[in-house]
Amino acid sequence: MWSREDLLSSLRGLGLLRNPDVERALRTVPQEPFLPEAFAALAYADMPLPALAEMHGPTIPSARCLVSALGLLEPRSDMRTLVVGARGGYPAALLASIVSPDRIVVCEPDDPLREVTAHRLEAAGLSGVRVVAAPPKETFDRILVMDLKGPSPRDLSAHLADLGFLISRGRGVHDLAFVKVVRNGGETMQMTFNEAPSGILAGPRGSGRVTAVDFGRLFAVEDLLAHAWEGRVTGHYDEHFRDVVEETFKDGPLAPTDQADPVRRAALRAFQAAYILQSAGELERAADAYERSLRLAPSAEAHTFLGWTYSFMGRYDDAITECERAIGVDPAFGNPYNDIGAYLIEQGRLDEAIPWLERAIAATRYCCYFYAHTNLARVYVQKGMREKARKCLQAALRVNPTYDPARELLRRLDGHRDYFA
Repeated sequence: MWSREDLLSSLRGLGLLRNPDVERALRTVPQEPFLPEAFAALAYADMPLPALAEMHGPTIPSARCLVSALGLLEPRSDMRTLVVGARGGYPAALLASIVSPDRIVVCEPDDPLREVTAHRLEAAGLSGVRVVAAPPKETFDRILVMDLKGPSPRDLSAHLADLGFLISRGRGVHDLAFVKVVRNGGETMQMTFNEAPSGILAGPRGSGRVTAVDFGRLFAVEDLLAHAWEGRVTGHYDEHFRDVVEETFKDGPLAPTDQADPVRRAALRAFQAAYILQSAGELERAADAYERSLRLAPSAEAHTFLGWTYSFMGRYDDAITECERAIGVDPAFGNPYNDIGAYLIEQGRLDEAIPWLERAIAATRYCCYFYAHTNLARVYVQKGMREKARKCLQAALRVNPTYDPARELLRRLDGHRDYFA
């Protein structure tokens, strides 16, 4: 699980953490006090995080989104700054380590979140930060917009001092970018940033030119992660990832329909976020998110999917270890038995794979028995035992008649064509 230093190293590796003041703020302001107490294990994960224990409100942006916004904001100690959208207080606390707290105003219309934010800032020794329900009739040198449902950047630009500017996310699925609104002599100009500028990478991850970060892709993944934490379904992608979680945990100890405990519910949401990151190819972030899920509530499912993520990294021994841990948590769960068999096949350890695959087929809680039947067929084909392989494939197709890998391998066997594992 990532530490704060791991997170900083990752952000530097992306080329996003360039402002020394922002880096110092991340290094000195602890995130734990700005999370619900029961969710302290989530601190320093690079994904959106719940601001409230009930997880019904807005999320704290991921570190990469927050660092990008703060870098574009160019905060300085002498600047009056307005933060629109409290997000539990963490963005304001970071700014308060750069700008004097008495120069920061946080606008949060939601009563419970405003109260929580004020309490957290005061507990952190930042009582000088004003927390209000609506933008005050004042002007500011900088405005950071965290709330996309409130006033538009154009409306908020009336609160900008001359030569001041505002940083916000674009609004809508077709405007996945940062927006900068500059006020000059009573007029405003709007600019859009679709990517972070490329530059020279320095630090522990090496040196050399880094490519620009695509803000469109960053925000597309960010929104899926935020929806997972908030329990929102706004499109078919959200629906798909929710359904994967429900199917995977069905009838198990952490079945989604049984979760009244916020911590166990958070473990499920962290798992969903991890699977989104895994699907997006963000393997290191995915592994960290699965570990966060396990820290909140151990589950065979998270151990198994963490192992799956390791397998994509080529770390088969680590993947097998996670599957063994999954079996220790819930021996009835079939996925880890199949996955161990699959990893042993990848390592060429065919005879060792057979008993694991047979145990997957005998498991009492497994949604995908056809995977184990097909993997067992792969073993028998490579061992030259074609008839056994054929029977395994027929069994797979009885479970799932539309499973194409089994149908294709059976077609090749029946046509006596060569098979390559």
